[in-house]
Amino acid sequence: MITKENPSMNSTAEAIFVSTADKDILEQCRIREDNIAHEKYQLEQIKNLTNSNKALSSEIKSLSNENTRLKKLLEENGIKPQQYQLSKGRNAY
Repeated sequence: MITKENPSMNSTAEAIFVSTADKDILEQCRIREDNIAHEKYQLEQIKNLTNSNKALSSEIKSLSNENTRLKKLLEENGIKPQQYQLSKGRNAY
């Protein structure tokens, strides 16, 4: 858009548009602008959640490796690891 980098021109263009636009067209344009802003927000959230997911996946892998290492260490020292079963909402030991 020509007025994108010039706030004064943008304001002027918007004022001319509002004063000359048909009300239905104006409403459609505002809805479109809202949809564009919402899509931008959604894409930002997807990016943030994807990054969080990558970090959590990495942490899960790291903790799984640590768990395997500790189980092996127990076995090497003649200690049989106990199996714990988790149930929903509470630990069942």
